[in-house]
Amino acid sequence: MDRKVVSLCVSLSLIALFAGCAGKNVSSSSGDASSRAGQTKSEEIQPDAIKTVPPERSFDRPSGSVPSNLALPSTADSDLHASDSRVLGDIFFDYDRFQIRKDAMPSLDANAGWLRANASTTALIEGHCDERGTGAYNLVLGEKRARAAQKYLLDLGVQASQLQITSYGEARPFCKQQNEDCYQQNRRAHFVAK
Repeated sequence: MDRKVVSLCVSLSLIALFAGCAGKNVSSSSGDASSRAGQTKSEEIQPDAIKTVPPERSFDRPSGSVPSNLALPSTADSDLHASDSRVLGDIFFDYDRFQIRKDAMPSLDANAGWLRANASTTALIEGHCDERGTGAYNLVLGEKRARAAQKYLLDLGVQASQLQITSYGEARPFCKQQNEDCYQQNRRAHFVAK
């Protein structure tokens, strides 16, 4: 008789345990679909999920080669002072995105050409965001933007030793007004030649 009572108590305990857990949302850090189901869009960025050079660029050149239309600058261009960050152009991103836009490719191509011609120069790629989103989220997004630009330049033959990245998130806005034109100016990868 005692064995039946113990068995019944164990069964009822298990049923109560499973019934109590059934209504709870359990999330994992693996990034699977079930863990993202309850998340908002701003929480979906995973630090290792960077997609950089758009697929349409991959057929422009064989892997590892530099496009022929990116000739190295002339010596007159190389004489520009390396600390003048204006020799390297900034690129801009869409809201809540870190993929390289088509309109950013010419600037990155020019930056790559200049950096290859000035191999002793390093560049700091700063990732920036607009003020929307949490501080922590924007730091991660800014880093992803900087990494995307870095990967693009590496694919164009720039040496890894020439590139450094950092993220400022929303901490260093270029424009401080609260409108879309201003937000667009703040969603950028800023290049500083050293």
